[in-house]
Amino acid sequence: MQIIEIMKKAKKEFAYKITTSVFIRGLLLIIPIFWTKAVNHLTEGDYRKAYFLVIIALMLSLFHYYWEYLNQKTWFLFYNKIYSNYINTIVNGNNDKIKQLSLGEYNNISNEDIDIICTFLGNLVTRVIQVLEFIVIYFYFLSIDIYIFIITIIISVILFIIFILTGNKVQVLNQKRKVALDKKIIVVNDLYINEKENKRKDLELSKRLVSRNKEYLQENTTFNLISQLIIYIVLGIIEITRYLLIIYAIYLVHIGKMEIGTILLIYTYYSQILSNFEVMGTINVSYRSFKVSLDRFKKIQAT
Repeated sequence: MQIIEIMKKAKKEFAYKITTSVFIRGLLLIIPIFWTKAVNHLTEGDYRKAYFLVIIALMLSLFHYYWEYLNQKTWFLFYNKIYSNYINTIVNGNNDKIKQLSLGEYNNISNEDIDIICTFLGNLVTRVIQVLEFIVIYFYFLSIDIYIFIITIIISVILFIIFILTGNKVQVLNQKRKVALDKKIIVVNDLYINEKENKRKDLELSKRLVSRNKEYLQENTTFNLISQLIIYIVLGIIEITRYLLIIYAIYLVHIGKMEIGTILLIYTYYSQILSNFEVMGTINVSYRSFKVSLDRFKKIQAT
């Protein structure tokens, strides 16, 4: 069963997920604007408007948490629907293909790989909308200062290229991790059967489990550490850029070409860029895991 066919069976849940995600991400862009205006009014001595705008920001923040809850609810509705469809696919799987698999690999595909596929699809909607936030932020930077806009664009392109170039490395590491887990599960199943049949403790099986577990932990550690290292390098570059631009913005305030509140909005929107690039890094890793799991799932999928 193809992904598109499965997604079609969850159209209602998919629509709910889009709606809640749009509200959440939209509010995160709107709320800082009220804070910015409140700071500007405060510096002008207009305390009444400052109080009023802070109250509005508070109400919008509470509204945001309401939509966050709805988003979590729709995530599970969507996840459960597509997960059930994948389980149905296993029930109707290709018996000839299944016979070619080890028990460890079959168990791993039926549990972890399906979870990885469904989790990726469930998060994809919000992740894509988060990436689209870049467009809004870029246009805002363009409206306040051309240099802030250009620097942000250049840095974003460079970091995006870094994610692309390191993607294949991450995928290879994940494939090794999955194979190591399959081997470990095989030994675990053999050990379980041996114990269940009341046989003597098989020392050879025990040693193999220790060895397979060590191999899996090494591959899992390497995969996660390399993946996170790439993300943290990218986030560090963004953080440096943010503070350099804040220094530049302070200079613009000093010469009267920018309001103080705008600095707050630049800082906040760069926090959004940090968050979104972290998401992009997560998407990069998740997509590579998704591809590996999807290829493995095809091993039991009926043709």
